[in-house]
Amino acid sequence: MYHKKTRPNVSHSKKRRPVGLCRSPARQKGSTTIVAIIISIVLLGLGIALSNQISSNIRQQSIEYYGARAYLAAQSGMEVAISRLINGNNPACAAITQPVIISAANVQNCVITLSCEVETEVEEPEVAAGEIRVYALGAEAQCSVGQLETSKRVLVEVRQEE
Repeated sequence: MYHKKTRPNVSHSKKRRPVGLCRSPARQKGSTTIVAIIISIVLLGLGIALSNQISSNIRQQSIEYYGARAYLAAQSGMEVAISRLINGNNPACAAITQPVIISAANVQNCVITLSCEVETEVEEPEVAAGEIRVYALGAEAQCSVGQLETSKRVLVEVRQEE
């Protein structure tokens, strides 16, 4: 025997659905589109970031490549200047700094400029002979391709005793 008061309370109402689910598929139509748009925006952002990174790496490699070309061109210019000094029999700086024209394919689009300063009054008690000359030679190469421009400078001191 059951009394009404001791019997558990059971309601015969509608079943409850979990929170967050829509009642009909018609109400869920727009959510797929929104999720697709959000995923597309995230992927677009990642693509742009990756593109910028790749572009930056390519530019950095170009700067290093043309910097190495400029350095090699400056070294070649320095070799020309030293050759002019050694073969010139104590030349004036004007003879050393004449324009350098190198027609190698590796130094195309490069301009080489030579500089020279000579110091003749160098006192050195260890040298028995007359005069000592110290040449301060410089070679600067500027290489450019498009908007990219690099330059390198090489400096050398050469000491000649007479």
